[in-house]
Amino acid sequence: MFNRLLEILSLPIMILNFAGGIVGGIWLAFLGEWRLIGIGVALLFVSNWILSIFMIPSMIISSIGMKFYGKNKFLVLFFGYISQLYINILIIATCVFALLICSSFYNGNTYLGYIPYLLWSWGMALGPWQFFASKEPDNEFSAITLFIASIFYFLFLLSIAMSPAISLIVLIIFGIIQLIVLPIFNLSVAIRMDQQEEMDFFQ
Repeated sequence: MFNRLLEILSLPIMILNFAGGIVGGIWLAFLGEWRLIGIGVALLFVSNWILSIFMIPSMIISSIGMKFYGKNKFLVLFFGYISQLYINILIIATCVFALLICSSFYNGNTYLGYIPYLLWSWGMALGPWQFFASKEPDNEFSAITLFIASIFYFLFLLSIAMSPAISLIVLIIFGIIQLIVLPIFNLSVAIRMDQQEEMDFFQ
């Protein structure tokens, strides 16, 4: 059932990744929101560089953890968790930042009128991380993290049309998964991969 749910959610995410920003941009152009369009386009060019700078602490933390590889497994896992946690915090911050910017330009009171702003926020929030993931096509951890973030951002955008309570529930679940479950899951996958490599080496 869980796999079926992921398959169902994959289709709208693929559509949003392909056409969300385009449709949102054209719609905003008809509304005359050129300033917001300009901000989004500017971030398209600079966000990768900005996020690369903010990701430096994660790389430093990972390098510290690797110094304990083969010496202290607990410290390796601890620094690995902190590194993953830091990246996930950046992803959440990017989503919040994009949503706040786009929402600040909307002065209406209907969900239909809000849609182009939400579509534009999709590209602003997840576009940089999609770019990073495209540079590492074999990195399963990046793919899983981005996919989970995309699912919950999509669910949150839908929940806005329902009620604040549902939006809050989605945000809480998103936070728990991104900050606790996902880093632990990625670490467990890394451990299994490391153990499998050791077994293959001695065979």
